[in-house]
Amino acid sequence: MYDECKADGQTLPCVNNGISQSPDNEHRQLLVDTCGLEYSTSAACCSHHQLSTLVQQVEQAKGVISFCPACWKNFLTFWCNFTCSPHQSNFVNITQSVKGAVTQADYWVDDAFGTQFYDSCKDIKFSASNGYAMDFIGGGAKNWHEMAVFMGKRRPGLGSPFQIDFPVVPTEPPQGIVRMNAKTIPCNATETDYQCSCIDCGDMCPVLPPTLGDVPECKVGTVSCWGFSMVMTYLLILVVSLGWCLRSNKRLNAWCEGWYESWTQTGFNDRLWSELSNESTPSNREDYTLIDPDQTPRRYWLNTKLQNGFYRLGHFCAHHPWVVLLLSLSFVTLCSLGWSHFSIEQNPVNLWVSPSSPSLSQKNHFDAHFSPFYRTTQLFLVSNDTEVPVLSGDRLEALFALEHTLSTAVSEPSGHTFQDVCFHPNGNACVLQSITGYWQGDIANFDKDFYEVDLQECLKQPSDCLPDYQLPTKPHMVLGGYRDQDYLNAKALVVTFVLENSLDPEKIAKAEEWEHFILDTILSNVNDRPEWEGIRISYSTESSLQTELNASNNTDAITVMISYLVMFLYASLALGRFHSFSPRRMLVDSKFSLASCGILIVLFSVSSSVGLFSLTGRKTTLIIAEVIPFLVLAVGVDNIFILCHEYERRRQRTLEEGEEETIEERAARTLGKMGPSILLSSLSETFAFGLGTLVTMPAVSSFAMVASLAVFIDFLLQVTCFVACMVLDAHRTERGRADCVPCVHVHAPEATPSEGLLERICRKYYVPTLLHPKARYPICLAFLGVFMLSLALLPQLPLGLDQRIALPSDSYLVHYFNDLSDYLNVGPPVYFVVQGNLTDRDVQKKVCGRFSVCNERSVANVLEQERKRPATSYIGEPTSVWIDDYFYWLSPIAGCCRLKKYLSHTVSSRNVSHVSPWMASFQAPSQPLCGPLEDPDDCKVCMPEWNIDMETFPQGQAFLDYYDLWIAMAPDEDCPLAGKAGYGDAIVAHRETTSIETSHFRTFHTPLRTQSDFIHAYEAAHRIAHDLSVETGLEVYPYSVFYIFFEQYSYIVAMAVQLLSMAILAIFVVTSALLGSLLSGSLVMLVVIMILVDVVGVMTLWGISLNAVSLVNLIICVGISVEFCCHIARGFMVSSGSLEERSTKTMVDIGTSVSDARDEKENKANRKVGELIQVLLGL
Repeated sequence: MYDECKADGQTLPCVNNGISQSPDNEHRQLLVDTCGLEYSTSAACCSHHQLSTLVQQVEQAKGVISFCPACWKNFLTFWCNFTCSPHQSNFVNITQSVKGAVTQADYWVDDAFGTQFYDSCKDIKFSASNGYAMDFIGGGAKNWHEMAVFMGKRRPGLGSPFQIDFPVVPTEPPQGIVRMNAKTIPCNATETDYQCSCIDCGDMCPVLPPTLGDVPECKVGTVSCWGFSMVMTYLLILVVSLGWCLRSNKRLNAWCEGWYESWTQTGFNDRLWSELSNESTPSNREDYTLIDPDQTPRRYWLNTKLQNGFYRLGHFCAHHPWVVLLLSLSFVTLCSLGWSHFSIEQNPVNLWVSPSSPSLSQKNHFDAHFSPFYRTTQLFLVSNDTEVPVLSGDRLEALFALEHTLSTAVSEPSGHTFQDVCFHPNGNACVLQSITGYWQGDIANFDKDFYEVDLQECLKQPSDCLPDYQLPTKPHMVLGGYRDQDYLNAKALVVTFVLENSLDPEKIAKAEEWEHFILDTILSNVNDRPEWEGIRISYSTESSLQTELNASNNTDAITVMISYLVMFLYASLALGRFHSFSPRRMLVDSKFSLASCGILIVLFSVSSSVGLFSLTGRKTTLIIAEVIPFLVLAVGVDNIFILCHEYERRRQRTLEEGEEETIEERAARTLGKMGPSILLSSLSETFAFGLGTLVTMPAVSSFAMVASLAVFIDFLLQVTCFVACMVLDAHRTERGRADCVPCVHVHAPEATPSEGLLERICRKYYVPTLLHPKARYPICLAFLGVFMLSLALLPQLPLGLDQRIALPSDSYLVHYFNDLSDYLNVGPPVYFVVQGNLTDRDVQKKVCGRFSVCNERSVANVLEQERKRPATSYIGEPTSVWIDDYFYWLSPIAGCCRLKKYLSHTVSSRNVSHVSPWMASFQAPSQPLCGPLEDPDDCKVCMPEWNIDMETFPQGQAFLDYYDLWIAMAPDEDCPLAGKAGYGDAIVAHRETTSIETSHFRTFHTPLRTQSDFIHAYEAAHRIAHDLSVETGLEVYPYSVFYIFFEQYSYIVAMAVQLLSMAILAIFVVTSALLGSLLSGSLVMLVVIMILVDVVGVMTLWGISLNAVSLVNLIICVGISVEFCCHIARGFMVSSGSLEERSTKTMVDIGTSVSDARDEKENKANRKVGELIQVLLGL
């Protein structure tokens, strides 16, 4: 081939089988400048015009691959050999020509050259799109042949003007043809002029130290070392316990001695099994001491004083019930005055994020300097048949129509459209990420009969099919459910409308109005349209989750009312002792009014607590409004049952013994006996909940404060107000008046004292079985086994909170979150924000990555290395390093920064008004840049002295002046490095101090599909930022939109351990002090710990995650657990008789009352869990 010919209106190489020609001086100079010194003396097979055309064509790739000098050199070698090599005919074979012009040719390239050429270019990044240069020059090729085929495909204007084929290596070339195998330069070349940076050449990168995620978990087989140690410890305890039990068996000991003698004399004794089978039970011995060595309780001075104090209190309340009720109502009224300051906090940030949270301060810094993270309205179009691809011509036409409908929808009442609220980084074009962007979102460019051909081309080379906003649309951002790169068989389409976010409430209101409008008028019925038959469309707007949660909470009021009604009914039945089935007697014995008073006391205590809390000026959470009434009733209902049942037992005993005792005296003695037990449980719960106020998470600390106050106020009202109510109800019963209607006298038969069913079952069956010598140890070992199993499961407790749990099962968002997890193949963007003056050379070297003089562990280099280990870094895309693109934009090689000569003698500074932290960058430049079509003679490059050693790069004011030109320039095919589209909101320039105040470097996480993925991604990003801060001395922090809510998981385990440990310790101190026994306090603490660990073990088995909500439930668990234990422990301590007699009496008298309350607690506990989950807002 030589020179150029015209054919079919195109300029093509001419067919010429002559010898190579010696170029003239001008031609040779251009040849040497373009193809290298090897052409300084040799002939060439290209004319000056032909070489000029080649220069124009390779210029298209210069701005993309010139970052790596080795790749750029190999690229020029590749095409210079094809076009100008004097040995061209040895490896180029013309296969088709028209009118003497070449229209098709074979280029025989050796596999070694092609592989080395590809390897030198494959890792070059194109920062503005978080992609690779190979996407532009090779269509995302995975090997050299795919890259060459892409470059050789006939695409006039965008690629080769004629078809160039590259026969694969196994194909034998024709006679006289050999494969071209010129010298290549690796990206890690020793020559400084050709060395590539770490960003573009992995072999040049430093080796990062291993992370904790790289260290394998300790396992014994498939079991973790921790779990294995727990199992072995339990087995050892079992063996020791079995040996101890056998050693205590006297008959077995005698048999063993005889067996040993027989063994030594006659060998194996065949009577072994018969002896064992006839073994009798152990001989009766004195019971082992369980709590105290005494068989009679010792008197404890504090218990005596407490009993006397509560007796006097009960005596006063019983004799002056109406005064007590009036004082109680006055106290409640005064405390409830704080409701005038009552308000509910619904902002999820204020609920779940500590005001001192680093993530919150980082979010505020990011929002103030770079604007808040954009809003999204997202749709998933999923094929109902998983075997049928979602793509078809008709469906794409329908998608064009749906997007047009959404884009042109005019909201009511303000009349906003998508154009008014959208995010548009490059001019007025809105960002709408969709597969229709490959046709510029215009159905006029779409042909449904040939869409597959167009789509395949765009999927291979997204940069050739740019949407209106001029940023490439990557296939994995708009398609889902495909394997490998089989995009045409994708099962889902992803459409994302990107809206501008702002700190301005008016702009937020505009966006929310548009979101609500399209949701109500278009999206809510989109699945009913006939064009979407066979397709399921799930959708969500930025405000959808908040709206759905609020709607769910509003409809929940009926459930709350039904729950309280069930409580009324159950308490009224359980509190009453029905001695006869006579309806008249039942009207008298019913305790519905007393149960109502008990529940009203709970509501009064909650009202008082919320009132006092509101006086502090803090907002109430929905957890307080919906959960604490259930909680206080759950932990306080025991006291109601204990008081009522103890009063009834005392009444029956006086009747049986014929003693005379007034109602007032009976009530006073009841409170004197049970008051210390109630005080013990209430103080334990108050301290346990009160310690939760130490948590920095507002929702948890507010809950703990109100719960602690409510429990304590509930205690005060129960030992005063409820005692007064109980006395009034007793007088009603004695006078034979109907419950709830005391003015009606009922002629009912006399009550016959009888033992309750539960007491009878407990006394006759449960307690004897529980305390039987053969049952004690198996029971203890069984519960110890559950405890050890739960301990083994503790490290496996998952963290997080799936948003779907907080939604009603029929919510449209459930389908959306399922599709989001299944089909979205891109992770959330993550920004590494660097605060440092990047106009200074030393700081620039700590950040940049594309120059050999950049620090080895600069921000860009470390982020690139972290990307190569996504399993631990959770970084899935190359980082957009704006300073590299900015400096290469200045280079003469890129040809972007050219000033008009008549204004380019100096680059003067200009005054820029401070419009906003980053919008000031878009002020008009002080002098115009040359366009791509302007005469080169009228233009002058900005920095002719530009060199990769960075010594000539601008600093200070000059840096900002050139920066203004770069950031105001929109990228195009001639200059893809321009900064406006990719970095318009990434940099904050401070001209008063001549500095870059702060800037961010954008990349993307790997697809995050589970809560564990999100938590690990958060941890990895903060580890990387911390290491960068230490390494560079700059302040670096990561930011992604979900970090603020996942920060809690970096400390929630430690917080849970600390909080629960302090609660248990408080219980031990209070219990030991009030019971007067360290051993009793220790046993209560041990049982509470076992209950807590068992609950956590069950959470692990059921997949219930640890989060702020479940932590609240664990605190509740401690409160409920201690109440069971405290009442029984004190009942045992104050009882008299043998150990078994004391245990039996305690279980019959106290255990049955607690058991009655337990049934109600279980119902409320189920309700509490649902309530806690329902009140999650925005997580």
